[in-house]
Amino acid sequence: MKTILISLLFFFSIFKICACDCDTPKSIVEYQVAKYVFEGKAISKKYAKDSLSYTITFKILKHYKRDDNPKTLTFTLKSEGNYSGVWTSCDWRVEKNQKWLVYANEKGNSLTFNYFCSNSRPIEKTPISTREQKILDNAKHFEVEKYTFNQIDGRFTNARPKANLDSLLSKYKNKKYGESYKENRADVMVDIDKNGNLIAANLLDRKHQKIENLVIIDSLFDLNKTENSEERETATAFEEDIEGVVKQLKNWEITFIKGTKIPVKFRKYLQFYKKPNTIEVNL
Repeated sequence: MKTILISLLFFFSIFKICACDCDTPKSIVEYQVAKYVFEGKAISKKYAKDSLSYTITFKILKHYKRDDNPKTLTFTLKSEGNYSGVWTSCDWRVEKNQKWLVYANEKGNSLTFNYFCSNSRPIEKTPISTREQKILDNAKHFEVEKYTFNQIDGRFTNARPKANLDSLLSKYKNKKYGESYKENRADVMVDIDKNGNLIAANLLDRKHQKIENLVIIDSLFDLNKTENSEERETATAFEEDIEGVVKQLKNWEITFIKGTKIPVKFRKYLQFYKKPNTIEVNL
C-alpha cells in the first residue's frame, strides 16, 4: 500500500490535473465570431521540436463561412498531455485523416479553434445532426438584429448602466426592510436594445423561466424568449424600491458579441441584496 501511495504522489507531482468546465455557445452565435466555418479532413500533422505544439492542415471539404475561399487551412495547436508532459482533463487532439467541423477564429495574427467550449468537433463517428445542418445551411441569411440574446446563448460583453447606480441606491442603503432573506432580495430582468436603450425592466417571475411561456421567434436558431412583461406586483418594499431604481436606468453601454463589433439586443438578470448599510448588486 505504501508503494502505491508513493507512486500516486509521484504521478501527481509530474502531471497537473485540472477540470475543464465551460458552456458551449449556440452554434449560430459562434458562427458570428468565426472567420471560417468548414468541414475538413486533416491531411498532415507535425509536432514542433519541443513537442509542446503541433501543426495540423485541413483540406476543406465544404465551406459554410469563408473569407477568401481557401482550399486548405493550417492551425498550430497545443499538444495533448502525453507529448507536453502536462495532462489535463481539457486535453483534446486532431489526428491525421480525421474529418472535423471547425469554427475557426482569429487570435492575434493566426487562426485557431477549440474543441471544449466550442461547436468544433470530429464528425466521423458523430455526424452533423439534421438540426445543426439546417443552421449551417441558413447561417449566412441570419439577421442578428431580429433577436434578443442572453448569457446562455454565447459570450457577450458585460454592459453596465451609464447612470451612477450607487448614487441611485444610496438613499435605500440604510433603510430597514425586514428580517427575512426574501424581504431583502430583488431580481429584475431588463431588456436593452442594440443602441443601449432600456426596452423593459420587470421583476423576474417563475413564468419567465418556464418553457411553455416561450415566444416562438425562430425555432431553427433556438433563440426564442419569454416576453419581458409585468407578471406580478411587487411583493416587498425592497422589490418596489429596486424596481423603481432599475426603471431609471434608461441608457446602458452597448452589448457586443464578444470578439466582434456586432451590437445586439440583450437581456440581463440583475440581483440586488440588502445588507447592513449597503446594497450588493450583481450585474
